[in-house]
Amino acid sequence: MHVKGVIVFVSITATVAMAAPKTLVVGAGDCQSVELVTGLNDFSGALREKLKSDLYEPDVVLDIVRPRPTRSLEDVERQVESARTLFYNGQHDRALDLLKQALAELERAPLAGQPWKVTAPALALQGVVLTSLNKKGDAAEAFRRVLRVEPAHTLSSDEFTPSVISQFELFRKELARQKKGVTQVQSTPPGAEVLVEGRVMGVTPLKLELPPSTYRVAVRANDRVSYLRVIAVPCDALIQVDLASEGALVTQAPLCLAAKDKLAEAAGLKLANTVTADDLIVVRLEGSKGAPGQFVASRYEIRSGSMVREGRVQAPTRGKPAFGSLATFLLTGQGSSLIVSAEAGATVAAKPGELPVVASKPPPPPAVEPPPALAEAPPSREGTISAGRVASFALMGAGVASAAGGLVAWINGGADRTRLAMLRQANGKLPEPTEPGHRESLDIIARADLNQTVTFSLLGAGAGLAAAGLISFFVFPAETVALTAVPSSTGAGVFVSGSF
Repeated sequence: MHVKGVIVFVSITATVAMAAPKTLVVGAGDCQSVELVTGLNDFSGALREKLKSDLYEPDVVLDIVRPRPTRSLEDVERQVESARTLFYNGQHDRALDLLKQALAELERAPLAGQPWKVTAPALALQGVVLTSLNKKGDAAEAFRRVLRVEPAHTLSSDEFTPSVISQFELFRKELARQKKGVTQVQSTPPGAEVLVEGRVMGVTPLKLELPPSTYRVAVRANDRVSYLRVIAVPCDALIQVDLASEGALVTQAPLCLAAKDKLAEAAGLKLANTVTADDLIVVRLEGSKGAPGQFVASRYEIRSGSMVREGRVQAPTRGKPAFGSLATFLLTGQGSSLIVSAEAGATVAAKPGELPVVASKPPPPPAVEPPPALAEAPPSREGTISAGRVASFALMGAGVASAAGGLVAWINGGADRTRLAMLRQANGKLPEPTEPGHRESLDIIARADLNQTVTFSLLGAGAGLAAAGLISFFVFPAETVALTAVPSSTGAGVFVSGSF
C-alpha cells in the first residue's frame, strides 16, 4: 500500500511540473517601428525575470512555425557544387559530409524561397555518392525523396552515368505503382500557392496525391506565408490555412504580428495554440506620431480564448516605461486596487525612473438591491443523502481529475512531438550522431518518454478511481443524513446529522 501511494505522488508531482503554464509574448502593429520593437524587448525582459523558463523564447517559437536558416540558399548551392567537385576527384567521404550539411541546412530554408531547386540536385548527387560507397539502401532513399516530390524529375546524361540513370528510372516505376495518399489543402483566401519541400505544387484549393512519407508544406500568397506544417501521408487528410492570421507573423525576434485590433488578437491566439501556450500577452503601441505613446498589454487565457486583464504604461521621453509594474499586474493582478481609470488619477507605484501604469477604466460594479425583510421561515424539511453515494461521487471526481491531468500532460508534450517530427528525415529515421539535430532529438525523445509515462499513469489511475466510484454507487447501502435549515437575522444555518 505504501508503494502505491509513492507511485501516485510521484506521477502527480511530475505532471504538475510538466504542466507549468507557458506564456507567449508578441507585439502587434507596425513591426518596423523601433519604439515598438525596443519596448517589446524591454517588456519581455521584465517578464523573463518573473517567469524564468515559463516564458517562450522567440527562437523556440520560430523553430516550430517558421524555421530560419543560418546560411543563404546561394551559399548552400555553392556547398553542393563543392561536394560535386570532391566526388569527381574521388573524395567520396568528404563529398558525402558536405551534402549532409547542405541538406540539413535546406530543411531549415523557408519554403517560400523555393529551395527545391537546390534540394533536388543535392539529393540526386547524394544518391550517386552513396552508391559509390556501396550504401545502396541509403542511395535508394535519396533517389526516392526526389521522385516523391517531383515524379517527372530527370537526370542529365552529361552528369550521371547510364547505370545511375537506369537505376533512377526503376525507382520512378516503383513509386508510380505505389498507392498515393490524398491530402486536401484549403486556404483563406483561396488561390494561394502550395509548396511541398519548397516546390510549387499548385494553388488552393488543391488535392495533393503523394506517396507515403513525411513532407514539409507551406502556403503563400503575395507577401503572406503560412506556418510550416510537417504532414505524414496518408494520415493528414486536410490542411486548412488562414493566411490573414498566419501570414501576419514577421520572421524575426522579438515576435511581432503585422496586424491590428481583432486581426492581431486572432493571429496571436492562433500562434499561441500552435505552440501549445497557456497564456498570451499582446503588446501594442498607441498614440499619435511625433509624441510619446502608451504601451498597452493584454493578457489572454488560451483555454477560454478570453482576455484576463489589460494594462497600459506611458512611454516616457527619457528612461524606460514601468514595465516591471505592468508585468506584475498582468500576471498576478497585484496592485489592481491602485490601477484605476486615468480620470480618477490613481496609479500603481512605479520604480525610480519609470512612469506609472494605468489600467483601462473598470466597469462600474453592478447595483445591489437591499435584501427583503426577513419573513417567518416555514418548517424545515429533512432530506437523506447516502454516504455511499457521497463516497462514490468523491471517487468519480478524483478519477475525472486524474484523467484530466493525463490529458494536460499529453497536450504539454505536443511541442516536443511536433519538433521531433520535423527532425525526422524522409525515411522516418532520426539524425545520425554526426548530423545536426542528433543531440536535440535524443533530449526530445527522453522528454516524450517521460510525458507518455505520466500521461498513461494518470489516465490509468483515473479509470480505476472512476470504476471504483461506479461500483460503490450501486453497492453501498444508503445511510440517512438530515439537513435542517434554520433562518436567522443574518441568513440561515444548516445543521447536518446522521451516521457515517
